[in-house]
Amino acid sequence: MKKFSFRLEKVLKLRSHTENDAKVELGRAVSELSRIESCLDAVAAAQKKTGGNRFSGGNSMPRLCNYENYLLRLEAEREQLLKEAAAAAIEVERAREVWADARAGLKVMENLKEKKHAAYRKESQAEE
Repeated sequence: MKKFSFRLEKVLKLRSHTENDAKVELGRAVSELSRIESCLDAVAAAQKKTGGNRFSGGNSMPRLCNYENYLLRLEAEREQLLKEAAAAAIEVERAREVWADARAGLKVMENLKEKKHAAYRKESQAEE
């Protein structure tokens, strides 16, 4: 009997590549979200550190103004990072959906190949 060959092997390989690409894209999206969250943590730490320093004794009025301006800039940066984080979270969800769809398509092809291979083995055994 001839060797087993799956007629849709090229489609299976294509879906496998598609799933891998989707997985890589999901990884990039998660990495970007993680980077933004790290920046948010750094801004929060800077705000906390600066907030306590501005009311310590011996600060002149220009120094207090500098603290206030710095805190305003940090707040603006935090707001921008929150917007970026929301957009990145949406991108992560989109990438996750694409990956799930690609994974489902690959799973269908793998299951079909398994069924065909099982039928081939059964036929092969019956022939022997």
